[in-house]
Amino acid sequence: MAIRDMNRLIMDYLVIEGYKLAAEEFSQEAKLSPPVDFESIESRMDIREALQRGDVEDAITRVNDLNPEVSHQHRKEERIKSFMHHS
Repeated sequence: MAIRDMNRLIMDYLVIEGYKLAAEEFSQEAKLSPPVDFESIESRMDIREALQRGDVEDAITRVNDLNPEVSHQHRKEERIKSFMHHS
């Protein structure tokens, strides 16, 4: 595996797991462009935490705040609710 590919995997892990500061520093050191806006990482972690504690309504509100175009996609909301209900 090439170094650049390995660095991209590391970056993806840091972003997905919510390590904002580490992702910012690693991005600079590895000379990688970030896969997402670093400011959105905290919002994404808030959404994940809301889902993990079973607060689907809060998660939906946070998703809509982060990305307003999602708000008119009612089917996605219903899928989240159904998923949480059956978990």
